[in-house]
Amino acid sequence: MPYVGRSLNTGEFKVITLSESFDGSRVDFTMSESVGNVNQLIVILSGVVQHWTDAFTVSNTTLTFSSAPASGETIKILKLGDTNDIGVPSDSSVTADKLASTLNLSSKTLTLPAASVTAHVTSYDDNKLQSNIALLGFKTAVNGSLAKYNLQDQIIDEFTDATGIDASASTGEMLETGGYLGATPVTPTISHDADSTGVDGDYTWYKWTGTGAGTFSTNTAQSDIDFLVVAGGGAGGDASDSSGYGRGGGGAGGLRTSYGSTSGGGASAESKISFSASTTYTMTVGAGGAVDLDNRGGAGGDSSISGSGLTTITSIGGGGGGGYSADPTGGDGGSGGGAGYNTASGGAAGDGTASQGYAGGTSDNSTGAGGGGASAVGGNNSTYDGGKGGDGLSVSITGSAVTYAGGGGAGGNTNTGTAGDGGAGGGGHGAIYTPSTAAVAGTANTGGGGGGSLWAAATHTSAAGGSGVVIIRRKTTVDAAGADLVLQSNDTTAMSVPTTADMVMLMENQAGTATLNTDIKGWISRDSGANFTQGTLVDEGTWGTNKKILAFHDLDISGQPSGTSMCYKITTHNQSASSKETKIHATSIGWK
Repeated sequence: MPYVGRSLNTGEFKVITLSESFDGSRVDFTMSESVGNVNQLIVILSGVVQHWTDAFTVSNTTLTFSSAPASGETIKILKLGDTNDIGVPSDSSVTADKLASTLNLSSKTLTLPAASVTAHVTSYDDNKLQSNIALLGFKTAVNGSLAKYNLQDQIIDEFTDATGIDASASTGEMLETGGYLGATPVTPTISHDADSTGVDGDYTWYKWTGTGAGTFSTNTAQSDIDFLVVAGGGAGGDASDSSGYGRGGGGAGGLRTSYGSTSGGGASAESKISFSASTTYTMTVGAGGAVDLDNRGGAGGDSSISGSGLTTITSIGGGGGGGYSADPTGGDGGSGGGAGYNTASGGAAGDGTASQGYAGGTSDNSTGAGGGGASAVGGNNSTYDGGKGGDGLSVSITGSAVTYAGGGGAGGNTNTGTAGDGGAGGGGHGAIYTPSTAAVAGTANTGGGGGGSLWAAATHTSAAGGSGVVIIRRKTTVDAAGADLVLQSNDTTAMSVPTTADMVMLMENQAGTATLNTDIKGWISRDSGANFTQGTLVDEGTWGTNKKILAFHDLDISGQPSGTSMCYKITTHNQSASSKETKIHATSIGWK
């Protein structure tokens, strides 16, 4: 009979056939279509419509009857309401009203053309933030005494020293009081009355050996001048009695130096000094301590360097060696004098001066002790043997190693005792009874202590201390500001290949005014300086009088060969002494 009802607008209706025939025993049959739900089928067996579920069930393509159809029965199967492909909607045919109010697209990728997106957040300019980070980095470097350190994808280079600079790639650079200037070598005009002078490589040295005051001046200011100042050594203790006991050796003169790694008294070498232009500096050499008959030896004279604007450098004269009963204690000084003999108890040592020398030795009342030296305490006596003088310090400020400021040895006991040897560095040995040998004076211009005496016809007199010495060492030529500069940094490795870079620097117009991107320029490389890209510097403010914060940001370096070896280069141009001197105090670069 024909279909009665509303016309079908959508859907799909199929006639299904079975692969197997009825045989009166089979209940499972294979259908020509897969069926998802039993209610989708109309099954007519020999003209009788079968009831869903009761008479049959389905599973995909399998039709199962509750009882086997008899052989010869007929069957018609109609599949209803199968899924229908409605096709792709036409462009612009789906309106907002047809969409759900909430769409979960978390598992989807949504791509929109940039032109169709309305911006609700403005682009963020991080240039000020980058500059502020750099300025904070400079402050941190100063507070922490850091020359150079790294942040993530950024470096901070504060020019407290040359740590961050590639000297082989830089030219005309002069590091002066925390900044770089362009400079050219000049030979200063020197006025002096040194007793001797010489050249050691790039340096010239000047030595004053005569006791009293000498002078030195230069027409050009100069820094990083090394010095050695040694005071006069103390005399050994004296005796005129018939006790037969030795007296203490004289202490060495105090020693102060900036050259090498060690100064007197075990201290580290001191900082180098600077001389101003057209200023006269005074070099004073101390005399050796004089013999004082029957008493403790005389102290050595002080040596010094002094002048306007310079903190005076003074080395203290060595202490005299201890004498007999009434004056057995070694004298205090640059290095202390050794103890002498006391009829009641052993003598006490003289104290050395901190960072100049050591104390003298002590006595157990058998004989005298040695004077202290620049690098060792004076030796104590050993029964009747006099104590050895403390050793001095070797300094190569003239290019040759010379040992200075050895302590004087003590006199030996007449009861077969031996005298103490003088310490290395000009210390004189003490007097010996057998064979009869007089005490020896400290060597001139070493600051060595004099040897101690003992009583005997030819040996009762002690010996004087050696005179001191003053030596300075300076570069023969000096760098004078006013030349063009190329300042290139050491490489820093980026975490990945960068495409843009930033630079922030602190600059000072020390003389004149630099025109940005003409008199001063900044460059960045990502391939270890093989290729550089110049940025356009802009003025971002001041950090003091005539001091500017210069920067550029987001410099495109993608055109350089690929690399991660980041470095910067700063160049100055049109420089001239006193009219245009451009000084670079600190630099930071970052990249991304």
